[in-house]
Amino acid sequence: MENHIETNFRGIQKILDSCIAHDYKTKVDALFLKREYLTQAQLKDYLRQEIFRVTENIVAIQQKYRVVRNIVLDMDIPDFLWESGYFEDLNSDERKKYIGFRCSDFDMDAYLHEPSCYDGRLPYLSIIVNLVVLSKYLRYLQEQESNYHTDAVAIQEQALPKEKEESADTNPTKIVGKSNPFKSTLKANEIKLLTDCVNEANMFTTTVSAKILTDFFNCKLNGVLKVNNTRLLAYLMMQLSCYNYIVYEWQSVIANNKLILKKIKGEPLTRTDLSSATDQAKNIYPKGYEIIDKYIKQLKKG
Repeated sequence: MENHIETNFRGIQKILDSCIAHDYKTKVDALFLKREYLTQAQLKDYLRQEIFRVTENIVAIQQKYRVVRNIVLDMDIPDFLWESGYFEDLNSDERKKYIGFRCSDFDMDAYLHEPSCYDGRLPYLSIIVNLVVLSKYLRYLQEQESNYHTDAVAIQEQALPKEKEESADTNPTKIVGKSNPFKSTLKANEIKLLTDCVNEANMFTTTVSAKILTDFFNCKLNGVLKVNNTRLLAYLMMQLSCYNYIVYEWQSVIANNKLILKKIKGEPLTRTDLSSATDQAKNIYPKGYEIIDKYIKQLKKG
């Protein structure tokens, strides 16, 4: 009997994981889209407001449904529904419903249409999903706010070095070693290959030449490129970094040198924008990733 209960709970856990992944992706995607329309000042305020709002919702759920309170502490554990002791916190009727539920009966489309539709057969299902999604989303918001502050500090720190460089024009040797922040090892034929890659993938709003891409990796661009898909850009740069064609800190290089502009607002991409896009690209491959994979495979062949 114990094995049957545990097996059924682990089956229900898979259902939960799918619901959580869908709802979490929806929230993060929505935030990512909003970023395109917000100025940096507006984004700062929005992130702060979202953090307070989400925190209040999490606390309200925990106060109203005490049975799910401990799940937040264990939500990062695989099979947290079973391992958290949630089963022991249910009353006898609720336990029977979980034991008797047939996982094959679950219809994701029905859940997406009305998340609470299974709460009668699986008590608190939509509440658990909402609690875990909000908790993960809060963590993500806090990371984004932290990245925002890091960007702001970096911008302030850039002001003084710029003044020093301007006053040191008579001694240009001081900037030797900074001419290749990407530490790019890409050769001319490899740049040509990547040019075909970004054009086929429609990565930017205009067709890119090998000269433009060479200037990009030499950090000599000044707002020439507007990105069509930031997540696809992040995916490409991650791959190049992974195979040591460029530095691991490519996000900072793009942001600090203001190499690429946002499609809608025309503002330079920040490290926060790129960090967010990278997180997205890691979790769910962006549309067009297979084009990049194809060219990276050719690049590795030499």
